[in-house]
Amino acid sequence: MRNLLIVIASLLAFATAGCGWSPPSAEPPPASTCTADDGPAADVVAAEIAKLPAGTQWRETARGNTGDCTLYWVQVASASPAPDAPGQVLFFDAGMPIGTPTPEPRPYVAVVNSGPDTVTVQYQWRQGADQACCPTGIGSVRFQSADGALKALDPVPGP
Repeated sequence: MRNLLIVIASLLAFATAGCGWSPPSAEPPPASTCTADDGPAADVVAAEIAKLPAGTQWRETARGNTGDCTLYWVQVASASPAPDAPGQVLFFDAGMPIGTPTPEPRPYVAVVNSGPDTVTVQYQWRQGADQACCPTGIGSVRFQSADGALKALDPVPGP
């Protein structure tokens, strides 16, 4: 019996010794208090998608909002399976459209973060002999709503 207890104690010691220490995790972000009524209505989003260049079928790929519920975004992409197919981000404030970050859709566009009052859009672009799958140019821009207008806090990168 004594040997069994020694074996169990040894196994527990080895098991816990391998676990190591890790710092406490960050506080989780506060739960969103935004409601569907705070964002754009489906017909408003559809009307904005209809304004994108003709000849391309557009589909919604993602949507979200800032933590303070002022700035909503809808990411759309061409239905084309090509890796360099164009995309665009549509922005809304109080359910009303306030614009797009660039006048024309561009390939390799993605929303990468929504903060308390900003949305970060990542741009990528091909440089030199880059293949369509693998652009090496990359940059990000933070956007916010300022008095009902879209405001870029950083310059839009790329060619």
